[in-house]
Amino acid sequence: MNENPWYEMKNGRAPRMWLALPEGNLLVSWETIRKVRATPDFLNLVFECEYGVVTLCSSEPLQALYELMQMEMVRKIDGSRMTIKIAEP
Repeated sequence: MNENPWYEMKNGRAPRMWLALPEGNLLVSWETIRKVRATPDFLNLVFECEYGVVTLCSSEPLQALYELMQMEMVRKIDGSRMTIKIAEP
């Protein structure tokens, strides 16, 4: 089983990133993801997309996820295994 709450594409780029949330599922287009930032300790990642401002919070550093996002290679982020907050625009 994947120990991380995210799943990466092994070969190539995912056209969209799947956010699995308790209240439903979202497909986020990479073209709308912007202003990606992380705290110095990488425990929080924040980005803007078509759904609003998304905040990912974890007790473990998210630097590997940040690097995968840079290459647009994240297939899915499992919100049942980490805290995801969305502030709608």
